[in-house]
Amino acid sequence: MNMNNDTRNNQNKKLDKRRIMVNIYQLGFALNEAVLFLDTHPSDPEAIEYYNQIKEKYNEAVNIYADYFGPLLASNVTSENYWMWVATPMPWEMED
Repeated sequence: MNMNNDTRNNQNKKLDKRRIMVNIYQLGFALNEAVLFLDTHPSDPEAIEYYNQIKEKYNEAVNIYADYFGPLLASNVTSENYWMWVATPMPWEMED
């Protein structure tokens, strides 16, 4: 029975990891689109507010991922005693 619980926990962890990554991809896309719009409409207050909201959500999602699965960006490395950047699997190295 313990083996089944471990397997279930691993599957849930993989699903959570994928869910967070999908969220990061979606927010990153929205962030890039907002930047492109602001390139041609730099004084649009609604676009600026949207950009700020999406940027905050994106940063939060990246930080959540880093807390649970390791850093996605070098700027998310917080370890003082060990360089984690290369110690954890990269997002494209996800287990199936």
